[in-house]
Amino acid sequence: MSGDNAVVRADPATRLGDRAGQTESEVSFEAFCQQNFVQVERFLLARCPDRGLVEDAVQEAFITARDKWEQIRDYEKPLAWMYKTARYKLLVLHRRRRQDVTVSLDEVPPERLAEPADPAEARELLRGWLPRLPPRQAEVFVLALDGWSDHEIAAILGIAYNTVRTYRQEARHRLKELAQQAGFDTPSGRERG
Repeated sequence: MSGDNAVVRADPATRLGDRAGQTESEVSFEAFCQQNFVQVERFLLARCPDRGLVEDAVQEAFITARDKWEQIRDYEKPLAWMYKTARYKLLVLHRRRRQDVTVSLDEVPPERLAEPADPAEARELLRGWLPRLPPRQAEVFVLALDGWSDHEIAAILGIAYNTVRTYRQEARHRLKELAQQAGFDTPSGRERG
């Protein structure tokens, strides 16, 4: 038996995260993180285009969640708690850095004509336009895209239900304007936002 084989045999427990030593709570938190990390990050990116700042806020939010997981995991919607916490962490980090976030208005080439070729391309265009919305409109729009109801969004963001509806409608209107500016035609039958 060579030394390399011994290393390979010892390695599988390490690669699998040695779940034998993990508690049920740790395993459930790990699963929660894997399922929701990208959604929380996307939510914050709609508010702030500074990827580094967003990554820091998401990391801090998940660290906080890990410390409080015993309580949070029993919530009806722990992801809503994560959105609130991540948003708060982003605001704190943003204040700490005291920076003005600017958005590049050249993210979408104006020569684009017709509709995007595939859904992935459409999502990329939308991601480029979201930072050009007011932050609250972008937050509401991203949560609505993720399937949250207007009432749930109102609870997450701490705003009135009617305000959520208004922000969602204004966001759709502004995104439609951005699409038209980029040369995309509004499909017939879908004129209203």
